[in-house]
Amino acid sequence: MSDLEKKQLVQQVVTDVGGAFVTGMGYIGDRLGLFKLLAGRGPVTSGAFADAAGLDERYVREWLKAMVSAGYVEHDAAAGEYFMSADQRAVLADEGSPVFAAGAFQFALPSLALTNRLIACFHLGGGIPYSELDEEIPQSIDRMHRAWFDYQLTGTWLPAAGDLDRRLRDGVRVLDVGCGGGRASVAVARRYPESRVVGIDPYGPSIEAARRLAAECSAENAVFRESTLEALAPSERFDLVLAIDCIHDMRDPVGALRTIRGALAPGGVLFWSEPTGSHDPVQNRNPPGRMRAALSAYHCLTVSLAEGGAGLGTIIGEAGARALASQAGFPRFEALDIPSAMQQFFLASG
Repeated sequence: MSDLEKKQLVQQVVTDVGGAFVTGMGYIGDRLGLFKLLAGRGPVTSGAFADAAGLDERYVREWLKAMVSAGYVEHDAAAGEYFMSADQRAVLADEGSPVFAAGAFQFALPSLALTNRLIACFHLGGGIPYSELDEEIPQSIDRMHRAWFDYQLTGTWLPAAGDLDRRLRDGVRVLDVGCGGGRASVAVARRYPESRVVGIDPYGPSIEAARRLAAECSAENAVFRESTLEALAPSERFDLVLAIDCIHDMRDPVGALRTIRGALAPGGVLFWSEPTGSHDPVQNRNPPGRMRAALSAYHCLTVSLAEGGAGLGTIIGEAGARALASQAGFPRFEALDIPSAMQQFFLASG
């Protein structure tokens, strides 16, 4: 390794450690409502902002300076005031924005708090069950993925998948596997009122949240069950199964896919997404790939291994998805050309 390469590697460590501390400060800002408060006020001094937040000025001032350094907040040095640009507000404060991303802070910090338990897993094997994760983690996943389901699922993804949009408009029966807080199910139910959606998830609090969301959105054609795939009645059949960013987490991904295949009605299809990335880790040397690869042991890998599962990890790539589909007996598997920085998409049928 050359001297230049060593310096670049050191700089990468500095960047990564700096990012970890910025994430901590971002979590504090999100948890205390500071991004939203600042977004709604316009230029303000640290003292006036601390008074409005009901917090200690010295800590608030240090938070503001850190967020300015991170590029999350702006600063007018002459006036001594802080404010957020329109883009910063959209990404960090507006929960309904198509680019809202602050939910990632809420995911990262409670996940990193599991480090000592994870070290024990390195020694002993096994994992950390989903039910034992901090309650903030399911909440953060819902917040992180909201923009996908509010804007992209029915606006871009499904219309790009063959004739799914037409079939959904005509009315089909849909199963949303691993529905979490129900945003995908509700989005499909609202966009396609002639279709009927069943969302299933084994985590009870998520199902409760999904039912609340459906009621708030008057999505009467969406129903939710606290259930595993294996608990589906053998007679139930669906024209479309959605599996968004969940197959790799499962204890038995091949078994789950076999169950899905058996639940498809004649002509039915599986619309399946996985995190963007490659089975070759060298190809994941990019910001989304780095993040996904590093979080894998903290979430996707450990929740699967906790159940004695396959432990695929977060990134399986197209090659991994294609192999799983083949093992599950799907005769037809197609990678879809849907541009996305975070997800890759597949159709499987037969």
